[in-house]
Amino acid sequence: MTRVCHITTVHNLLDDRIFYKECVCLVKAGFDVSLVVTHNKNEVINGVNIVSLPKSKNRLHRMFVKSHFAFYRALKTNSKIYHFHDPELLFIGVLLRLMGKKVIYDSHENVSKQIQSKEYIKPRLLRVSVAKFYRIVEKICISTFSSIISVTPEIVEFLSKKKGVLIRNFPIISLIDDTEINEKKTNKKVLFYAGGLSRIRGIKEVCEAVANSNLEMEFQLAGPWESEEYKKECLSINKKKINYLGIFPMEEVYPIMKAADIGIATLFPVKNYLNSYPIKAFEYMACELPIVMSDFPYWKKSFSESAVFVNPNSPEEIRVKIEMLLNHPDKAKKMGENGRKAVIEKYSWEAESKKLVELYKSLV
Repeated sequence: MTRVCHITTVHNLLDDRIFYKECVCLVKAGFDVSLVVTHNKNEVINGVNIVSLPKSKNRLHRMFVKSHFAFYRALKTNSKIYHFHDPELLFIGVLLRLMGKKVIYDSHENVSKQIQSKEYIKPRLLRVSVAKFYRIVEKICISTFSSIISVTPEIVEFLSKKKGVLIRNFPIISLIDDTEINEKKTNKKVLFYAGGLSRIRGIKEVCEAVANSNLEMEFQLAGPWESEEYKKECLSINKKKINYLGIFPMEEVYPIMKAADIGIATLFPVKNYLNSYPIKAFEYMACELPIVMSDFPYWKKSFSESAVFVNPNSPEEIRVKIEMLLNHPDKAKKMGENGRKAVIEKYSWEAESKKLVELYKSLV
């Protein structure tokens, strides 16, 4: 069995793409897979050898101390292929390549564009300069790697036309279909969002929209908050209509999602989101939920048959579109059916995973 090692210092152990999709998929394809990731112990989960890293004390600790732990622990797996997921590991990727290893860089987003939306880097001119400097470093590092993976055609072309491989972040249909629908604990209509609960994902605006509606509804949220302050800000808007469920692994999220009436994906129009494929939208579609989405042109083109579109900065517009779906159940049902059909035909991880396995076999 060929040994391969995935490395992340940023993402959590049960990250949808890294663990459930890529690592488990490679185990099933016959590879000996290790995952170097933040965890409290070394263990084997779903056939994946978990190599634990300590928790980050802060961003600087993660980038300059934890990354060194990651390098040495990954090296101990004595793998033939190393697959890393975070931009702060670029130099580690170069070191591994110099040691004769095959190296894959999996860029989940366009990082140079992402930097330009990070408001904690001030002033704006500094953000632009940092983004340009990062892109220069990234291009030099990429020139040494064996392959580059990303999630949209635009990012793949931007990173490397020659080495780029498009492996989109679509849902695992079999995992969704194997889960039962949770029994509803409320007679209210349920809106559902699962994922990172942050300001630029428009969570507060949806909370305000729900609070301002006269219809009986509940907004259920699952996932990690960006801060305790933002959590209090959102949950205090209306305690009766907003229900934070906690953090769950994928197989526990889907039963809750299936029992909902509408899926929410109202991200703010930052550069990094405008041409993205939101994984949650495809998961909602697989669960036959109509979606309320941000009105990005790229999203309108991709999801026109299964979603309604809103200005994510407008709680009033979000409220109106939610009420429209709830007041027209036949239309909402048709959107859900359209989404399910599209996912089965075009947007499944089962199809995308074949490209990942082919890439690994070509490197071996």
